Amino acid sequence: MSKPKNPLEPLERAHEEEYFHRQDQKLIEQMRDKLAREQAAADIKAETGLADEALLGRLAALGVKKETIPVLHLMPLVQVAWADGEIQAGERELLMEAADSTGVTGESRAALEAMLEKRPSDEYFDAALSFIRHMVAALPEGEGEKAKENLVDLAWRVADASGGVFGLWGRVEDSEKEALRDIAQKLTDSNADAAAKLLRKL
Repeated sequence: MSKPKNPLEPLERAHEEEYFHRQDQKLIEQMRDKLAREQAAADIKAETGLADEALLGRLAALGVKKETIPVLHLMPLVQVAWADGEIQAGERELLMEAADSTGVTGESRAALEAMLEKRPSDEYFDAALSFIRHMVAALPEGEGEKAKENLVDLAWRVADASGGVFGLWGRVEDSEKEALRDIAQKLTDSNADAAAKLLRKL
């Protein structure tokens, strides 16, 4: 005598098929994300000449792509502007001026505007500083140190903008000074003399 058929078998089979379908979709999405990150990393490398594969991977994983590379150069300024927990009107104005003067348009401009509404992660700031350090290191001798000094000076102006009057560095809050020190240190972490020179400004 044959065993009675399980009336729940079709339902169980359907659930099983649905489960495997979801797993397949998840794997497909993971593969697409992986390929997209690899393509973004390759595009950044081709655009900038950056050879550090680990850093390329970090940037791609954080959502950086060829079109948004220009905004990376403004990240120290954005980091300082967010140091006290909010973007002041004067800081926003200076950041927009910096964006105009450095040709931050299109997707990069949209990315910057979004970052002025929602603070980027510490990981994003750190990756951007590492990127800037690599780019500056590739400049001819003398130009790199000047670029670092100019960047820190501009970051000072952004920090001071919250006080409303440029040049009065005493207005810069402790949280902003700490962000400036962090930026100066990371930009020159392989050069003690350069680090000391920049940190003396703070």
